[in-house]
Amino acid sequence: MRLVLCALRDYYLAMSSSGQPYQAAHEVGKIYDAITDRKVLADFFLTTLLKFIPARRSFLFLATQNKTLLPEAVMPPGEAIPGDLAPATEKIFEEGKPRVDGARMFLPLIARNSAMGVVVLARAEGEPAFTAQDLEIGFDLAAECSGALKNILLFEENLKMERLAAVGQAMGMVIHEIKNIMQLARFSDEMTRMGIAEKNEKFLSTGLSKMAKTLKEMDGLALEMLSLTKDYQLEPEKVDLPAILAELQSDLADRAEGYHVRLDFKTDPGFPTVEGDGRSLYRALLNLVKNAFEAFQDKAGACVTIRARIKDAGHYELTVEDNASGMSDAVKAKLFEAFFSTKGKRGTGLGLMVVARTVKMHHGEVRVESRPGAGTKFILTLPRSFPK
Repeated sequence: MRLVLCALRDYYLAMSSSGQPYQAAHEVGKIYDAITDRKVLADFFLTTLLKFIPARRSFLFLATQNKTLLPEAVMPPGEAIPGDLAPATEKIFEEGKPRVDGARMFLPLIARNSAMGVVVLARAEGEPAFTAQDLEIGFDLAAECSGALKNILLFEENLKMERLAAVGQAMGMVIHEIKNIMQLARFSDEMTRMGIAEKNEKFLSTGLSKMAKTLKEMDGLALEMLSLTKDYQLEPEKVDLPAILAELQSDLADRAEGYHVRLDFKTDPGFPTVEGDGRSLYRALLNLVKNAFEAFQDKAGACVTIRARIKDAGHYELTVEDNASGMSDAVKAKLFEAFFSTKGKRGTGLGLMVVARTVKMHHGEVRVESRPGAGTKFILTLPRSFPK
């Protein structure tokens, strides 16, 4: 790094003496433009200044959105910022003009006609004052760094806005799911109240049954939200898959009737116990079947087949297959992208995100077979023993 800086300084001085200082500064600016990390750029810029302009210390201040100047970098690292530096720095920031004040040089950072910060170079008391040439060099380098720094700040701001948008989309997705669950909760509440008021055991039994289903749905949604977080860990155990499929068949019976879809559950005889997270596997299958329901459009003979079979000595397969309208290759390519859905406002994209995450955490793989007019088949291939 030291050799590079020395070469840059010599090149800059040689170009300046030949009457081409701007070209020299532009060459240095190419290095600034190649840096994509704000801290790395700030530190390198201050190091460059100290190599080009003899000084003991350098300070870089950047403005916040409310125009407050905050320290961004200091050279040498750990150097204390003088207490009397703030007023002069703020004045330079407001004026937008470079200035030499005794043993200090102030350089505004200006990009696209807007001040974004200030750089300060300081010499020790008793050392020679900064010269006009020092000021010119510093101003040229500050101008080059300002453009590169502005690009990094814009990128950071765009990234922040994208993250906020993703958070907003995720919140909308969660609220959508909660509203669906709340509809079931309101129905169960109404049935329970009617059962109590009319002493009707059938209403009361229905209300309590639906309430239990509501609680199960809320628990499942919480699990799905957790499964998408960075630190979520599976809880592997011995899993009885035929029992999970039987539970799924019972839970989906009413929904299947409402969609006029026949459910066909198949399990290989003597299917062995496997290792995995049973709750996660249940939710993955549930999401795939719910998606299949919504793919039908009042089609006669609508059917969804859910099958568990042993693939080989080390793996088993879970498949969910429908005879709905199928999908194009373009849709298949986007299926597991975050928040992707073909259902418009009715869809959130959460279900397939959960499926992909669950399969990945089980060290398995998921494949999709589909073509327009021929239905869709999801194949989840999973290890029979959870990898240690």
